[in-house]
Amino acid sequence: MRNLMKRILISAIVMILGFSSFGFGQKEFINVNGKKMEIFIAGLQNNQKDKPVIVFENGMATKLDKWKTVIEEVSKTSAVFSYNRPRIGESENDSLPPTTKHIVENLRKMLLEKGFKPPYLFVSHSFGGAYIRSYASYYPDEIAGLIFVDPVDFTKKKGDGDLPYLEIGLTQHQIDSMFAKPYKKFVENLYADMPNFYVEEVKILRQLTKTEFKECDSIPLPDVPVHFIQAGGYPKNPEKRETIYDKVKLFRIDNNLKMKRWLALLNPLQYGKYFYCSNSGHYMQEDEPETLIASIKLALNDYDRLQKEKTIKD
Repeated sequence: MRNLMKRILISAIVMILGFSSFGFGQKEFINVNGKKMEIFIAGLQNNQKDKPVIVFENGMATKLDKWKTVIEEVSKTSAVFSYNRPRIGESENDSLPPTTKHIVENLRKMLLEKGFKPPYLFVSHSFGGAYIRSYASYYPDEIAGLIFVDPVDFTKKKGDGDLPYLEIGLTQHQIDSMFAKPYKKFVENLYADMPNFYVEEVKILRQLTKTEFKECDSIPLPDVPVHFIQAGGYPKNPEKRETIYDKVKLFRIDNNLKMKRWLALLNPLQYGKYFYCSNSGHYMQEDEPETLIASIKLALNDYDRLQKEKTIKD
């Protein structure tokens, strides 16, 4: 009985304070177009005019909890906003496809409603990279910086997907055979077996791939700090199906090709940076949080330098 009362008391305190299970910051719910969205805010005391707000965008079908270690550190000196997209975590299903335009507009509404005004330093993981790149296309003047953590390759164009297989020695006929009926069957099974919140985002990724991510890069990147952080660790639990090629070698080749495309994006920028973590898995915010934290701090410093340089020129 005593233990039960203790648990009830702890739960009541958490509810009153509005704190999340993180032990810091504040979990809230915000209404967007009539639907409840789950958000997490930290470092409110650091929300100052013209100081970048750090905004986190999750990977495909993942929750904001993945950022815990990173958020706890950077919120000591900056205001931080994170959230779960519709259907994920405790965010309600808004019954709309999670297109880049829809997600960007939702995010922008939430930020402004909570009093977080631009500029924003966006930090994304995986599929979230497509969303923050799109935000930079829709609202380039609101961007303080972009950090892409092992992102979906929004630079990939038609034919680029075949390049790793060609380099490893497969013929075009072999490649076409692999991605014809077997791949179609794989997608059908995926749609049937996986939860709705995952399937809806997979559908959007497939649409973006077909259009060569035109929604994401309709205009060039703004000249702000832009970082790519790439995971170099081969997956610990790779798919077990047999292949006619060396899967580890293919992984390395594909990583190298992405690296070339991403470096080409950074080269024209004044403060572009590239981080390669040879032993990290895809969830770098858990495997290498220190690298992400360092990247964020560097981006904020470089943003300050840019602002000072502009002031001197003016």
